[in-house]
Amino acid sequence: MSIGHTVVLLPGMHDPNTATTALKTALAKVADLAQVLTPEITVSRTKPVILEDPAQRVLGALSAAGIQRAVLIGHGWGSMVGLEVAATRDERVTALMLSTNARLERIVLRSLYYGILSLLPATVVQQLGVRPPEVLDLLDQVRPVDFRSLAERVPAPALVVVGEQDVANRGPSATLAESLPLGNLRVVPRAGGEWRTQQPDVVAKLLAEFLSSLS
Repeated sequence: MSIGHTVVLLPGMHDPNTATTALKTALAKVADLAQVLTPEITVSRTKPVILEDPAQRVLGALSAAGIQRAVLIGHGWGSMVGLEVAATRDERVTALMLSTNARLERIVLRSLYYGILSLLPATVVQQLGVRPPEVLDLLDQVRPVDFRSLAERVPAPALVVVGEQDVANRGPSATLAESLPLGNLRVVPRAGGEWRTQQPDVVAKLLAEFLSSLS
């Protein structure tokens, strides 16, 4: 199947490089992509977290490659960066494929203090003096309190993917899809919390099907 799009991979904060490499390989098997870009979107863990910084790096990578528009594939922190790009520079985004990154152990084991902070937007938490690593952890989860204001401003078609057995992310994923004006939710049968890493071929197939549906 020929797609001919440029794809930008935007991983989560703790996604291993091997997972990104495996996804690039899987994409090459199912789609004739123009190219796959992997811009650096990590940020300092000692300075205030500013989402616009990695978004600018994504735009810079597109310009350096001579690409006007691209498809953004985001997971966790990468989804937040993708939303920032799509909400503020929609003319550079053809479509998005996003996934949230809540962890069940975070929900069960968090302290009362952290539980209260987790209800607040990451920008507010940062203003309260919480350390950058903890702010990044909140953004990496892709929580409704953080993504709603961005998602509602994204005009591009978007596919939100989640595993059927991924209990922690079923709710946030559904909310994200509903918040996006052209969002759709795709539930992957029998898939658990680590399905994106374990099944890169499935991610690639879902992307190919999604982009074909847009043409």
